[in-house]
Amino acid sequence: MGELTPQISELHRAATAYYNNIYDPDLRNRAWNFFRSMDTDGNGRVSYDEFVQFFLQAGYNFADRNFFRCLDRNQDDGLDFWEVLTLYYIMKTRGVWCNSCGVCQLGLYFTCVACFDNASHTYDLCTDCYSQRRYCHPHISFLDSYVLLRSKRGLPPGAPNLNQALVVPNADANAPQNPQTGWVMTALHLLDVALSVGTSIISQGCSIM
Repeated sequence: MGELTPQISELHRAATAYYNNIYDPDLRNRAWNFFRSMDTDGNGRVSYDEFVQFFLQAGYNFADRNFFRCLDRNQDDGLDFWEVLTLYYIMKTRGVWCNSCGVCQLGLYFTCVACFDNASHTYDLCTDCYSQRRYCHPHISFLDSYVLLRSKRGLPPGAPNLNQALVVPNADANAPQNPQTGWVMTALHLLDVALSVGTSIISQGCSIM
């Protein structure tokens, strides 16, 4: 539970921030209706049994005692509205599983750039699997979810996609490479170029001001 708690706390703050900035009563009612659909006995708290029953009926694979305890911030063996709101936010925004170990990714993860641009399904890895290279995939260009977002924001005009924008310049595809050092060099170069792409538009804006 210790590993998930900081991530859940951050997601709780994000869910609360979104809710506090909703001005449409209908949208707020949706959140409360979601809570009421789980609180089947109407006592204002969602028990673990209600939590499990909801996921079994909905067909989700989230019903886990450890996950429930992480959501239960005050450890009173029940989820209040705000704790269920965090669950709702996770279900709507964190449907990403590591393609190697199969663990749901609640925080930062790595995505294959080529698959992100061209494939119907992304190829995603948790930080542990990517760091320890516990995966088998034809592409080597990966970016973490934060850097990927920043690099997409600053993609140069006319660039067909992010993968082509981040191609290593003057790379000789036929040149022999050491698998270990070649991977590290490519990964570091990719990160450097992605950060440059993502911040270039910001620096241009500052210079104009």
